[in-house]
Amino acid sequence: MASPIEGANTAPSFASQHEENREKSEKSENSTAEEQKLQYLVGWRLHLTTLGLCLGLFLVNLEVTIVSTSSLAIANDLKSFNKLGWILTGYLITYTGFIIPWAKSSDIFGRKTCIISSLILFIIFSGGCGAVQTIDQLIICRVFQGVGAAGGFALVLLFIHGMVPPNKYPLYGSIMAADVSLANLAGPLVGGALSEPKTWRWVFLFNVPAGAIAVLILFIAIPTGFPYHTNHCSRIFEIQRPEGNFFSKVKRLDTLGAALLLAAALLLTTGLLEGGVQWEWSSAQSIVILTISGILWIVFFWWERLVTLKEDWRQEPMFPWRFLHNRQWMGVLLSSLLNGLPFYILVISIPQRLETVNGVSPVATGIKLLPYTLVAAIGSIIANGIIATGKIAPIYVMWFFSALNTIGTGLLTTIPSSEVIERSMYGYEALAGLGIGGTWGLAILYVGHVVEQRDAATGSGALVEFRILGGALGLAIMTATMETYLKKHLGPIVTPEQLNALLKTTSVVNQLPRDLRSAVLKVFADGFTLQMKITTGFSALQFLAVGMIWKNPQVSVMGKEAPGIDIGS
Repeated sequence: MASPIEGANTAPSFASQHEENREKSEKSENSTAEEQKLQYLVGWRLHLTTLGLCLGLFLVNLEVTIVSTSSLAIANDLKSFNKLGWILTGYLITYTGFIIPWAKSSDIFGRKTCIISSLILFIIFSGGCGAVQTIDQLIICRVFQGVGAAGGFALVLLFIHGMVPPNKYPLYGSIMAADVSLANLAGPLVGGALSEPKTWRWVFLFNVPAGAIAVLILFIAIPTGFPYHTNHCSRIFEIQRPEGNFFSKVKRLDTLGAALLLAAALLLTTGLLEGGVQWEWSSAQSIVILTISGILWIVFFWWERLVTLKEDWRQEPMFPWRFLHNRQWMGVLLSSLLNGLPFYILVISIPQRLETVNGVSPVATGIKLLPYTLVAAIGSIIANGIIATGKIAPIYVMWFFSALNTIGTGLLTTIPSSEVIERSMYGYEALAGLGIGGTWGLAILYVGHVVEQRDAATGSGALVEFRILGGALGLAIMTATMETYLKKHLGPIVTPEQLNALLKTTSVVNQLPRDLRSAVLKVFADGFTLQMKITTGFSALQFLAVGMIWKNPQVSVMGKEAPGIDIGS
């Protein structure tokens, strides 16, 4: 039995030990807090990386819409109007097909390596586009330019999820979404201003110095190994750091999946964009291309299921099978597709209507498109600002902006079929732009919250892929609808020779007699109205896609819980 003296002697020792443990605990907590700060970019690295990413993202998206007002000048200068459609199509096909492969490759070779490589590829072939002498050379350069652009888009959005903590996702998501919207805004303006035989090459050459600046900034600012540049990062992201030699990294790539995805996307996009234009929908070309594409999509998903379930295989799936079992994520992807469809239709259709029916110049057309493109950027900022309060579940905000999009496109169907521009059109443009910008800005934020962290790269790529695919689908519907409508309604009022000429170039309208000219322009105006009706229907479908995200409690895209929201659901 211990004496009182012994007991008294042990008390200070116990207290001292307790105090020492407490100090160690505090040091450990402080150390952990410091590590958590170090896992994200801060200070000059954060600001420069954001600047470089925004510049790169701006350039690759500028190329999507810049040819909407400059393509005619390019085709005429190269004396190849019959291949005009491929100036945009060549870029869009590879832009669509390489998004997920670039995103997944960044898991293998690293984010910094892939973002810089993609922008360098984009710069090289932008210079090539500016130096071409024939339309075939331009198409080839545009195809490879699109390969680089796909990486620039997908990887920039992916950077957000390793660059800043979750509570800043709304801020940086709105910055990136606004950047995309501003690029789409500037595209028609810049393209219209450069629509001359001696200046159109700067549509592409501008990317060379600007892209070089973006590459230099990112090379300096992004830490080596990002986002696994600290030991704490590896534990946070729970993804194996890309290690080993080149060949060991290549073995981790799902090369067959990438090839199947690319081939399926290329054939589908080609079939959709060229069907009803270069060849009839019922022709052997359309049937064969779309059938093979459908078979390749089936084989692709079968292969991805196999790769996902075979845990002993080294390959990492391009599109994990678990995506299809994640209802919330599939809702986000379908929402992205249905967002891209009306966006690209309006960006191309509104300028065409203004130039064809109202006789507006390319530069003035770009200006009159501002209510749509500028407000789309503002819509993204507003939506993210609402979410940042943490008081409203994002699904309700997405429904609200989906409604604005549907109402805005619906009102555009009421524009009179006349040569006079109604001022109300600008208000309808703004309403549609607000809705499209808001829903897209929120879709970006869902990536880090409804997919597993190991699938963040693939998820970001898939999100962009679905939106661009929606754009390709929208352009195909727009082209096929107008082609069919014009053939049906112009046939009775013009000669076959005049009809063929009108289907090749709208400038023929100015050569027609006044009465016939008015009748032809009314048919064109009615054709554009039909496009808006179809677009409204697809915009309304976004309600159903957003409904798939429903979960009680709702999914949150904030770094803290909001009332009634369960983080990580």
